[in-house]
Amino acid sequence: MKVSELVLTDEHDTTSPDTSLVEATKKLLSLPRGVLIILGDDKKPKGVLADAQILRAVSEGLDCHNETCGGHMNTDIMEVGLDTEVSEIVAEMNARKPHAVVAIDGDGGFAGYFSPNDYREALSN
Repeated sequence: MKVSELVLTDEHDTTSPDTSLVEATKKLLSLPRGVLIILGDDKKPKGVLADAQILRAVSEGLDCHNETCGGHMNTDIMEVGLDTEVSEIVAEMNARKPHAVVAIDGDGGFAGYFSPNDYREALSN
């Protein structure tokens, strides 16, 4: 099974590094489960933001209207090509344990988010 055969367009939304944490929170609340993939101006993935990073900022008393996604995102993301066999990436995912796995197109642009549900689906096949 190739990465492109999985549904990689659900369980996430995208935003830019300069989006405020308040706006990011609104996007996250609209997702039943998921994360925000932070994309640069070049549409390439730069990081990932989940509720834990926002909660950390709130617990530290930071002004989430002025704090940005770029200042709080996790940058440990693993990029995989759409034509990559899922069996080839599972071992690396298990060893590396990145914060997120994203699919990229031939130009290195964001093509989708490999969610935990995608991971379970891949293992079942």
